[in-house]
Amino acid sequence: MKINIITNMPTPYRLPLWKAFSHLVDLNVICISAMEKNRHWKVESDDYITILKSYHLFFSKRDWALHFSLPFSLFAGLVRKNPDVVLITGYDAIQYWEALLYAKVFGKKTVLWSGSTLLSSRSKNRFVNRLKSFFIRRFDAYYTYGSQATEYLIHHGANPDSIITGTNTVDTGYFKQNTSDKINDGNTLRFLYIGQLLERKGLENTLKAFGMIGRRDWSLTIIGKGPDEEKLKQLVMDLHLQDNVHFAGYKQKEEILGYFSDSHILIMPSYLEVWGLVLNEALASGLFCLSSKYAGATFDLIAEGENGYVIDPQNVDDIVRNIQKAFDINFDKQKIKNDFTVSPENEAQKLFAAAKKALNQ
Repeated sequence: MKINIITNMPTPYRLPLWKAFSHLVDLNVICISAMEKNRHWKVESDDYITILKSYHLFFSKRDWALHFSLPFSLFAGLVRKNPDVVLITGYDAIQYWEALLYAKVFGKKTVLWSGSTLLSSRSKNRFVNRLKSFFIRRFDAYYTYGSQATEYLIHHGANPDSIITGTNTVDTGYFKQNTSDKINDGNTLRFLYIGQLLERKGLENTLKAFGMIGRRDWSLTIIGKGPDEEKLKQLVMDLHLQDNVHFAGYKQKEEILGYFSDSHILIMPSYLEVWGLVLNEALASGLFCLSSKYAGATFDLIAEGENGYVIDPQNVDDIVRNIQKAFDINFDKQKIKNDFTVSPENEAQKLFAAAKKALNQ
């Protein structure tokens, strides 16, 4: 089976899944761009990955990029590749519509790989939502990462019987094998945040909550960079938390391992998060998680009280309550690791099932 995936860029967390999928099918991945302005990843390419010649405009306020490439260059590339199935990973770029047009013109089967949720959808424009529904209903089958993403597709008119529901994933084994199971028995409860420093990530309310808990036997390490960095550092000073909160800057995948090993709890307080792959990384590393109710991953990965608590990041009092509860947790990193079974290999099988479902339509 020859499959072409059309996606925005070669993100490092996707590579293990693509690699596992390439063992099941004859795979080619066409990326619209090599990198977007707000990303700082080190990405290793592979011979089945093709990068279109393109450039993009990045809109920082919306955390969104608009990609431009030579008109119908993707269409021509697909004609040369001649896949059996075209697997498209979104609808917010003209190239995705171009790939769908190719499939309809040449009678190719199509799969939509989608993670959008009703909570993460920002557009309230009726025309835009009608376009989404039009696009979504054109596919033969669907692969979603998460139950909320499945609900989103059904809301926009997808046939439930054509959907394979999966789970977004990272290289789970990498984090399980390279982080410590041991709990540091010191007197400090160590919290960890990893992500961009943007308003929608919820750090402002989180810092305010830490300023209200009335104890100082904790630390919070913030890994990442973004436009709100100086504003957040000033807030830390204003709240007199500078002895407890450390800004570590941006770290690559291999640099984060030590932070996972040294921490007890990950906090993911996003106001808007399609999924939240850092939650996968943290659970695979054995961390207990305080995870936003607005993140797609929370619905499928958090077992309340067992591996995390669900928080409302827009409610400072709720964050305070859950932080205070965290001080009474009996941590078992090894159990959290062992119980987390999401993997690229399992998800590759689900992608394969979606492709077969498309071919059988």
